[in-house]
Amino acid sequence: MDVLNMQTALPAAGENPSEWDGKDIADLLGLTRTSEGSFRTRRAETNEHGRIYGGQILGQALHAASQTVSRDRFASCLQLLFAAGGLPDQTIDFDVASLQDGKRFSARNVRGVQGGSRIVCDASVAFAKAMESPDHAAQAPSDCGLDRNPEACVRLEDIDAPGVHEIERTLSYRLRPHPVIELRAPFVDDLMPGLERDEPRMRFWIRLRQRLVEDPALHAAAFAYLSDYWINFAACIAHVRTTSERGDTLYVASLNHAIWFHRPLRADEWLLFDCLSPSGAFGRGLTVARVYSRAGVLVASATQECLLSPSA
Repeated sequence: MDVLNMQTALPAAGENPSEWDGKDIADLLGLTRTSEGSFRTRRAETNEHGRIYGGQILGQALHAASQTVSRDRFASCLQLLFAAGGLPDQTIDFDVASLQDGKRFSARNVRGVQGGSRIVCDASVAFAKAMESPDHAAQAPSDCGLDRNPEACVRLEDIDAPGVHEIERTLSYRLRPHPVIELRAPFVDDLMPGLERDEPRMRFWIRLRQRLVEDPALHAAAFAYLSDYWINFAACIAHVRTTSERGDTLYVASLNHAIWFHRPLRADEWLLFDCLSPSGAFGRGLTVARVYSRAGVLVASATQECLLSPSA
């Protein structure tokens, strides 16, 4: 049984989806099939800007595509453009188009639309069969935090250090618990504005609080959901202090996002994101992340470009 497709009553296009109760990630990411290759949302999670949380859209777009390929093909790549902020009071229809079904790979295009014409996202998703092949992986940097037990690292909501208020006021980030995401910071200094940095960096342990069933499609969609949480902070931290000193704020929003799935992973087990921001300019900030399992295996890579602009 596909746990992401357990059905409730079908909302009509443009109708209000139910507000997510923050309990079950499979319920949030679940979709209703409306026709061959078309799927509709049932729930909505709202972010700090009053829009649908980008991780929900990432996870649902990937899940929609996965419902159109054979079960022996696993997500290998997701590239998604956030075209407009998702309105939480409207359902999203995800339309999946087949681009390729070859011997080893399948490719899909996914377009998310609200109200029949408002494009929320456009994504390319690739799937691959498991194949025997040469294997190599970049070693985790010695200072990435793998040597720090995530269970012993500080929770965001427990950080009581100078600069926390600046982060919350300047970026509208909230250092508070999330109902289904658990995040731990191995290096509190990563969150401190005003420090001299060779390259803006953010390292964090992350996992889902709930245990998931053994379903690779569910774990991939849930990982996509997790991957939008705090990744772009690396592109923001270097600018918090100067922005705060001017009395200004920064508007931060996801513009485009990519994930490469290298090896099997579980979204309900600790994953370490080592995020670096190589550039911030012309209102955009880029973050590149390597993602390691608790055992130090490189399981995924992710990139995100975000809007990084003084608030109007």
